[in-house]
Amino acid sequence: MGSERFSPPQSGDRDRPALTVRVEDVSDGCSIVAIAGELDLSTIPRMQGALLEQISQRPAVLIDLSGLSFIDSSGIGILIQAVRGANGTPVHILIASDSHVDRVFSIAGVSDALPVFTERERALTWAGNHDRET
Repeated sequence: MGSERFSPPQSGDRDRPALTVRVEDVSDGCSIVAIAGELDLSTIPRMQGALLEQISQRPAVLIDLSGLSFIDSSGIGILIQAVRGANGTPVHILIASDSHVDRVFSIAGVSDALPVFTERERALTWAGNHDRET
């Protein structure tokens, strides 16, 4: 795999949820945007720029949410906005099976509306061969 860029949690109020964003280059120019911690209204600004930049500049993007411990409706909203506004760039999402995010996605029907993987190997295979639908 290629280079990585990492955005650590920003300093500030200790009561604010932690969120980290890591961008990793993979084969054929595809990138993985790994988001870990808590994704809610207060943390969206910490990940939105990096995610939208990757979607606008890459041939395909995998959003890895397997490190998220929490997501709320605003987090789901930004993911839907990003995928639907991708202008033809294939974007898929990876979530950890049986996690909080998996339960929320299931209850809200997100997995029916967006391309979601729960198997890491399958997601990474897609990222390496993004020109084929999985």
